[in-house]
Amino acid sequence: MQTPKKTNQRNHRSSETYVMVAILTAATALGILYFLAQSDVMGLYLISNGLPPLLALTAFITASVGLFRNGVRTNDRISLVWLGYSLAMLLWLLGESMWAVYTLWYSIPIPYPSIADIFWLVGYLPLLISLIVQVWPLREVFATKQMRATIILMFALASALLVGLVPPTYASSLGEGFATLAISLAYPLLDVALLSVALPMVLLFRKGTFWRPFLFITIGLILTFVADVLFTWTNLNGTYYDGNYLELFFHWSYLTLTYGFYLRLRHGTARSMLGAG
Repeated sequence: MQTPKKTNQRNHRSSETYVMVAILTAATALGILYFLAQSDVMGLYLISNGLPPLLALTAFITASVGLFRNGVRTNDRISLVWLGYSLAMLLWLLGESMWAVYTLWYSIPIPYPSIADIFWLVGYLPLLISLIVQVWPLREVFATKQMRATIILMFALASALLVGLVPPTYASSLGEGFATLAISLAYPLLDVALLSVALPMVLLFRKGTFWRPFLFITIGLILTFVADVLFTWTNLNGTYYDGNYLELFFHWSYLTLTYGFYLRLRHGTARSMLGAG
């Protein structure tokens, strides 16, 4: 005979499975949609610019539910984590919305750089703070040789990727101006800053209720990094266009972040969020 606790746990896992299937279905549908729309210039243009605000809104709403459920308390780490997630997703939502306004309302195909970049770039700050606050109870682990080696290795690999992909485009893009080049490089560098906190935790703490939601949030950040590098490469080379397949990485990142936020909500009590056991 099943106890109420076991029944609740079973229902809990079933709900998470259903949501994961929905996320995977949406991600697959997006890929198919992009493939089918490649021959429809106007349809692809509308999908490319109208869809991101909706995906960002979904991530923002999910994070906001966590914030309101825990309340806004500056002396509580959990509240600060959810506040950081919510502010970051709100700023990225504003960035996506501004880009959509430029493209769909003012008919500017690629508004880059623009005011939208201000929202996107500023959004990295609360997200970084949220990650730091979340791992702060385990800060002593970051001082160990193993953790330092992991962080250094990650930075080395990321730097090698940036050196290999981004700078070669500069020679053919000098006419873009300093602002464009600086902003283009800022995105992947900020991504590296986020991953320097998130990846070591995922790699070294592969257990507990803390780990699984953090894993999907980290995967979302990795997808964002890949998307930013590809966008920088294609934009500076003049090969980017609305509806480019690389946009799927941005879309998938929002879906993955949303699922990570959802798991954090499902997994728990306020205090379990910072548990590593």
